[in-house]
Amino acid sequence: MASRVWKMGLHIQQDGVRAVALQQRRQGWQLKKWWYFPLINATDHNGLIHSSEALLKTLQSLRAELPAQHHLRIAFPARRTLQRTIPLPGSLCESECHAYVTASTAKALQMPPGSLLSDYYPDVAHTSLSVTAAHRQEVDDVTTLLERAGFSHYALTPDACALTSFFHFAAPQVQGVAVYDGEQWLWATQARWGSQAEGGMESLSETLSLTASQWLCCCESPAQGYHACNPWQWLTWAHPPKALDEWRFAVALGLAWGNYAS
Repeated sequence: MASRVWKMGLHIQQDGVRAVALQQRRQGWQLKKWWYFPLINATDHNGLIHSSEALLKTLQSLRAELPAQHHLRIAFPARRTLQRTIPLPGSLCESECHAYVTASTAKALQMPPGSLLSDYYPDVAHTSLSVTAAHRQEVDDVTTLLERAGFSHYALTPDACALTSFFHFAAPQVQGVAVYDGEQWLWATQARWGSQAEGGMESLSETLSLTASQWLCCCESPAQGYHACNPWQWLTWAHPPKALDEWRFAVALGLAWGNYAS
């Protein structure tokens, strides 16, 4: 399948903005361009994006370089999301199911329903729903910034969730993908994803009951026994210059592949 649309991933990190644009061709994926815009404290210690004038100008500069046909996925911090599992309701229409999910999640978190935004999907057995929720105001702050910068076709995806795109390319024995973003470990398995602020890969392996050989690790130097992952290798067509600290672009690449990897 070929497409003229640029599939983009945007990851705003504490030290700046990293973005990748890909295009799907019949034989694979082509790198169109990558960007790194250095910024001081682009996010706070919780990973939330600072809506500063400097960041706004950076995003406006990025938008000016893009063709009309593009789709952007922007990373939202997984540590600012709330995940839980709730029973699958009976036969409800989509709007009723959404209302049920919102009310149930808000009640469990002791928060007003109007303060949450949520997304959900059924498990394989269709007996429960996996729910991801975030504070409405925090999501609104990001979308407002994007719209001020001129973006109109975009979607927000938790940064750790973006790593699930790598399973399409990885060997069958790989059960987990982890990325160190300079502040924390982001991780994903086939069924779960999240972040870990403290502890290294050994701690994460113990928590998720995975062995070192089952991981792909995107970081400067993986611990002994863990396989290094360079997601740029899965591009069929790339061109110089290469990005510095390529592993720091892992989330942006995962976002760009998104649901299109298959």
